Amino acid sequence: MTKLYEEDQEAQGLSGKALWEKRLADLATDSILLPDGRSLAYHIDGDLALGRPVVLLLHGMFSSRLCWVAPRRPDHYALVAVDRPGWGESSDPPKDYSYMSFARDMEALMDHLQIDRFSVLGHSSGGPNALAVASLLGPRRVPVAACLAGDTEYRNASPETPTDPMSHFAFGCLAGPLKKPWEKLVVPLCTRWCPAIMSCSARIMACMAGTCTRLFVKTNLVRQEAEIWREDSPRSSFFMEALVESTSFGARPSVARSGARGFCHDFAVERNPFDFDAGGVQSRTLFWAGEFDDICLRPTLFNHHVLYPGSELRIVPNRGHVGVLASDTLEPLLERVLEAGVKEV
Repeated sequence: MTKLYEEDQEAQGLSGKALWEKRLADLATDSILLPDGRSLAYHIDGDLALGRPVVLLLHGMFSSRLCWVAPRRPDHYALVAVDRPGWGESSDPPKDYSYMSFARDMEALMDHLQIDRFSVLGHSSGGPNALAVASLLGPRRVPVAACLAGDTEYRNASPETPTDPMSHFAFGCLAGPLKKPWEKLVVPLCTRWCPAIMSCSARIMACMAGTCTRLFVKTNLVRQEAEIWREDSPRSSFFMEALVESTSFGARPSVARSGARGFCHDFAVERNPFDFDAGGVQSRTLFWAGEFDDICLRPTLFNHHVLYPGSELRIVPNRGHVGVLASDTLEPLLERVLEAGVKEV
């Protein structure tokens, strides 16, 4: 547990779980019905009526809008967090759903909320979606697009395009001690030519995430993040509760959707060329990633150096792919997004 979490809990006299439940009660939760009949769930953290800056938050795979719930309610900005299609309480995405399809859904949501100007921040597979929103709506409406441990366009023709680390991670989970030869021989075959194997792997991982959530989440933390996962503590960490609850909420089946469709869609769409002009986004772009993020550090560097050479880059020390969601990283990133947004006015 980081010092930040301890101070928050001690100040309020709450355990991590009790503080988590208190923060959930602070959220204004709702959903909208999209033109094609799908439902899109979201929550608002903060007060939109005060006219403060707004940031739209997009979660990654095996997660939900709950990953963005922080120990403290924002006091000088407001957050709008969505369950992306196929996750949480949102409907499954339709066939041929793309990044630009999602961007149009976000346009409908923000129009519904009467929010004209906002920045957007995406984690992991939410990163390319954030760029798509900025591409569709332009810098007047979306001054800043930020990617936290975000993916890239793996079919990009650049010789610097990174290999597909998520494929290696996902299929490597099934290989056990044969991981290295499996990654070299089987993974390329699975990702390009065997969609049935990909679907099977997705369902297995979705089942693990929904039923063995605590173990699933813990295995995705790197050794350097041990301080934010303290099972030996008499009080559970707020962040630990947030990770487990967000993953369980995002992965388990719900009334609105199936259990694995979100992962199958995300995994597939990331392996296609972007359907928006990746290099043509005119909004201010920020790229942050953890120092020990084996999945998305190289994609982040590629995004920064190749697709967006004018962007800002920060490598967060002692963090991996999941730990960057902790408040000691997320709060400074949000402040930087707001600061960059002011400069773009």
